[in-house]
Amino acid sequence: MRHYPWHALWTGIWRTTAAFVLTAVLVAITGLIAGRPGFTWLLVGSVLSLAAAVPGYLVHRAGAPDHTAATRVVMFLVLTFTAWLAALVVLPVYMSVEGRPVDAVVTGISNGDAPVFHVSDSATGKELGGVRFLDGEPKVGERLPVRVDPRGWFNVTVAEPVGRFTTFALIVVGFCALLAFLIGAGGHMPDD
Repeated sequence: MRHYPWHALWTGIWRTTAAFVLTAVLVAITGLIAGRPGFTWLLVGSVLSLAAAVPGYLVHRAGAPDHTAATRVVMFLVLTFTAWLAALVVLPVYMSVEGRPVDAVVTGISNGDAPVFHVSDSATGKELGGVRFLDGEPKVGERLPVRVDPRGWFNVTVAEPVGRFTTFALIVVGFCALLAFLIGAGGHMPDD
């Protein structure tokens, strides 16, 4: 009578968990980098978040049978995509929790592919930075509720930074995590 290979299943689960924990720590760091003001920081953080999947993948791969080459490729792609997408979610989630609400006024608009609305604090007149990807297009002089990071790590965001993109991204990340756990457990299971 054959017994179910619980040891192999446990190995796959804990290695996948370790891969995601390690990746998540690096994603949090790269997300902080990507959230800094400016496109350059976003690009650098996004590229580093792609690399964040590599150590997690190596942890997953350790001890996996040699015959799971295709599974390893899929696992690496899942971890990479999840890491990149999760890094972009760090900013809105952080700002929704830690950001200080401020009643701002639009002081200028920079036109381009995505317009940047420059805002300042309506009470103090202090320049707060630029806000992108608004639902509407406020005019110069109009009030705009925003959130400001009291620690100064991130640029100003809209008042409700967690929205449609964040929800969709978290759903995709959750699906990828589930897929990775199935791949991770299956990749360590012995052949019949």
